[in-house]
Amino acid sequence: MRKRLYQISTAILCFVATNVCAQVKPYLAVVRTSGETIKGILYQVSADSICIKTDQSKVSLCPTMVKTIKIKEITKSSKYQNYLGHDSYQARYLKVSKKMKPVRKWGEDDPTIEEELSGRIITGFYNAALNGIASSFRIMNGNSKFLNINYDKLSYSRELNSLSAYSIEKQLNNQAVNNSSSQSLAKGN
Repeated sequence: MRKRLYQISTAILCFVATNVCAQVKPYLAVVRTSGETIKGILYQVSADSICIKTDQSKVSLCPTMVKTIKIKEITKSSKYQNYLGHDSYQARYLKVSKKMKPVRKWGEDDPTIEEELSGRIITGFYNAALNGIASSFRIMNGNSKFLNINYDKLSYSRELNSLSAYSIEKQLNNQAVNNSSSQSLAKGN
């Protein structure tokens, strides 16, 4: 009974670990050749070619045609955040009356429409500026790797293992191997 429970818990743990950790993540590749710059998803890397999936098609390049390769992590766009809030009524409420209306402190007047609008416009402006600054830092500080191939097959072969880790095909193969090993653990082999 304990052995069976151990096998089931191990299978569940392996299943969760492979689904959480081994997700396929596309990387943007910017490949510079002598004549052009090609941007797309790094799809496949082999000793003889680099395959990049662009918006229109797949492009295969010989390593001796490549000058530099820049790999960038594709990040999700950030959501708009409220760094500053404006609620002209927030601090002025002490309690709620029997009619469920907020009661103000003594001697305070309701804000005028100009005060209300100016407060909302100013905080909206500051929030937009702060979100712009924060998003540019997220874009600039994204993970990237720069490889200088310089039309040399030897320098390309030195960087082949690290470059292939970013390709979609290699990630899919690793995920398939992880799934098959977790299934064999679940079966008790």
